[in-house]
Amino acid sequence: MASLFTLMTLTVTKANAKETFIYGETDNGLIVSTLNEDGKTLTPKWKYEYRYDEQRRLTEKKAYRWNLRQQMWTPAYLLTIMSNDSICIMDYAEWDKLFCNFERNRQQSVYYVDSSNALLTYYSRSSACEISENNK
Repeated sequence: MASLFTLMTLTVTKANAKETFIYGETDNGLIVSTLNEDGKTLTPKWKYEYRYDEQRRLTEKKAYRWNLRQQMWTPAYLLTIMSNDSICIMDYAEWDKLFCNFERNRQQSVYYVDSSNALLTYYSRSSACEISENNK
């Protein structure tokens, strides 16, 4: 119950005349909501949770979508980041509802940088899932 009363810093951004986004920062993440037409209540949209290493470098970003019908957060995607002085590897995967894991639409990007942190080269790849005869 204590996590419901987390201190949040709010920021308001107006995307257009119809949608006003409210950004609430928490200790380890961010909640994005929209201001309802009544001007008083909010509808949650996205929740992001962040993890950092000992050097305060971002190592993980987990995103959730608000399920209005079920009134709960549902996982959306996971971004993991491994880096050192010369390489940064970013792995992306979407939530698979059937298997309850982050295995859908997996993608990886690898960035190589020099000592001044200038980008030298990068590559990306995705692992498409094959459909076997048993899965049709």
